[in-house]
Parts: sequence; structure tokens; C-alpha cells
Amino acid sequence: MEERDWTDRPLAWDAVIATPTCRVTRQQSGYQSLVSGDLAAGLTVLAPGAAMIGFAETPAGADYAIRIARDRALLVTQSPPAREAGWQAEGVALSPAGECYACLALSGTGAMALLAQGLTSAPPTGSPSAALRFAGLTVLVTGAPHGCLLWVDPASLSYVTGFLSRLTGGAPAPDAASS
Repeated sequence: MEERDWTDRPLAWDAVIATPTCRVTRQQSGYQSLVSGDLAAGLTVLAPGAAMIGFAETPAGADYAIRIARDRALLVTQSPPAREAGWQAEGVALSPAGECYACLALSGTGAMALLAQGLTSAPPTGSPSAALRFAGLTVLVTGAPHGCLLWVDPASLSYVTGFLSRLTGGAPAPDAASS
């Protein structure tokens, strides 16, 4: 038996973890930038029209900012910001984040129930921050048309997909060689 036959793996792009009421898949997320400082002023200049979203809120447009803390957000855009990285005159810092977060889509009527199994308390409905503890890790949770998106540090992706796979009673996620 080879080691990769029994260890957890990150979810490959074309793989699915499924229950009768929920499917977990990886999703592309666009360009990611970290923004800190005066978030309202920053969004005005970095991504005009982008909305700030919190826990389980679904973005209305293609560009949006996910609140991490009072003065920090993950800006997700369809194209790179037009500004250079660094401190901006408007009182906000912009840092390119590459793929700072891997995005998992939990879709179906059981998406929030599956998410709740990894929480230590009730989901923070109405929270302006999307950050919370899931399976012992800090993650971001935003809404999606048919469920929610779980934003995870890529270094923890194997752990999270293994955790979700065990929750659903499924086999470990397929090898991520194609990811």
C-alpha cells in the first residue's frame, strides 16, 4: 500500500464530496488581495461598486470584499486592482494575496447543516465578519446562490476536505494531481 492510498488529500478540481443534500466542490475565486486600514475608502478607490460582505452573505456583483476583521478584508475581483501594492493615500494598504484562500463550494439544502457540524457554536448569523472557527481552523464563510462558500488556507485544504469527507461518510477525496 502506498502512503497516498490512506492519507487525506486536498479536493481535486473535478472531485466531489457528496451527501443526498449537499455537494462539496472546489471553485475558482478570481484575484485575491488583502486590504487593511480604512476599508470604506479603500473599496471606493480599489474596487468601486464592490460590496463588503460578512458571514454567509452572498455578493451581488463579481467584485466584493469579505470582511475578516474590523480593519481587514479579502478583496476578490475579476481583474487585478489598478493600484500598486502598498500604502495608499486614502488610508488603506493593498497587498496582493495570490491564492491566499482556497474556495470550497458547499451547495444544496444541507450545506449549512454540514457547515454547522464543524463549528463549536451556533453559526454567527448576521455577523459583519465572515471569519469563524471551523474544524479548529480560522476560515471565511460567505453565501452562494445554493449554499455557501468556505474559504480555507490552502495549507489546510487536505485537512478540511478530509474532515468534510469523514463527516459525510465518504471516502477520502481523490488525489489532487490534477489541481
